[in-house]
Amino acid sequence: MKVADKDYIINTVFRTNILPIISECNTSCIFCSHRQNPGEVEVFRMPRMELEDFREIIDFLSPARKIVIGESATRIVEGEPLLHKNFLGILQLIRNRHPNTPIQVTTNGILLDEVLIRELMKLGGIELNISVNCVSFSKRQQILGLKKDDEIRHKLKTLKDRLKFTGSFVWVPDQLEEADVQEMVSLLEESGAEAVRMFLPGYTYLSESKADMRELYQAAFAIVEKLRKRRSIPVIIEPSFIEDLGSRVEGVIQGSPAWNSGIKTGDKILDINGKSALTRVETFERAFKLANPVLTVLREEDEIRIQILKKKNCPPGFILLYDIHPELVDDVNTAVKRHGADKVLFMTSELAENMLKRLFEVQKPECEYEVLRVSNGYFGGNIKCAGLLTVDDVIDAAQAYMRKAEPPDLILLPPIMFDFKKRDLLGKSIKIIEEKLKIPVDTP
Repeated sequence: MKVADKDYIINTVFRTNILPIISECNTSCIFCSHRQNPGEVEVFRMPRMELEDFREIIDFLSPARKIVIGESATRIVEGEPLLHKNFLGILQLIRNRHPNTPIQVTTNGILLDEVLIRELMKLGGIELNISVNCVSFSKRQQILGLKKDDEIRHKLKTLKDRLKFTGSFVWVPDQLEEADVQEMVSLLEESGAEAVRMFLPGYTYLSESKADMRELYQAAFAIVEKLRKRRSIPVIIEPSFIEDLGSRVEGVIQGSPAWNSGIKTGDKILDINGKSALTRVETFERAFKLANPVLTVLREEDEIRIQILKKKNCPPGFILLYDIHPELVDDVNTAVKRHGADKVLFMTSELAENMLKRLFEVQKPECEYEVLRVSNGYFGGNIKCAGLLTVDDVIDAAQAYMRKAEPPDLILLPPIMFDFKKRDLLGKSIKIIEEKLKIPVDTP
């Protein structure tokens, strides 16, 4: 595994507002994606960095967006951030530079203690996302590889009314029974967590598991439906199979403006201040930006108008699944004009296919188009996301398409497939697709 240089780290920080700090971890989780990565995958480890090294890097963080630490949303392998010897010092640097920007830290919680909690409270604006995964020690031994009891129950309870936090877990059906999930969600709600994220495990061809992603989702959904009847805490399944762009409320954070106004799980938001939105993302953004927005919601068969009392640029407190931003169509039209294209082939993943089709039905691009699903052939298994598509996957799908249809003038691909140098996870350039297919290829 290569070591990321400073330029790569800075570019990652600038593009994502995610600050990687360490690649070491204190668990050996059975679901860890890095165990399943084929050797050719191009990912990077963080170099050992001192506090002074971060002074320059944090200049590239934006105060206009939440700053995130500990999320492996880039090609830099992120470990357990609390392992960094200067963890609190790094947070203090950020807070000195950006006094009012929320900082979200994803951690497994093993190293949380009273001293650290108090320091985080002093910094202010710290949000924790705790990867709990299981609560019984025997399960934590099996799933996380722990050698001694880290007393996660006590640590979660200690956070109540002190730090804003959410919980998450990877649902491994062979290891976590429904009773384990219920126990974990109950503990998180009683400890004051705002929400729970239930991640479905992805398996590449290197895994022994043959679990189908849709079947996993259906089984997880059945568990979540039972939980919603017993618990108020929102439990969100990721990834979700989104069939439409309707803004259905998946959960409401207790004590939030939406909660206090009477918004309920299952409400469908029809408009905000009399103006409808095309997607869930647009709905949430509008509610976030406005002060005291008035929502028209459909509850069963009744339309109800509800005002959420909140300040501008503050979360409303309801949770929607993340779908797609309607501004994508503007970006598409820009790319179409740049290439002078009349016929465009949009190639995307199975998880994104329906969202893209639904968006184009209500806001058509300025061209003739077709949406083509691309299978994750390289990673195989049950992988269905755009971020793990490769150049070769695209070439194979495009060639099969063009054996039956006329070639397009332009192929547009998901930007998440590529890094800032337009290389896929194997280090292959987008230019290879153009050279192979003899068709312009771009990202909107």
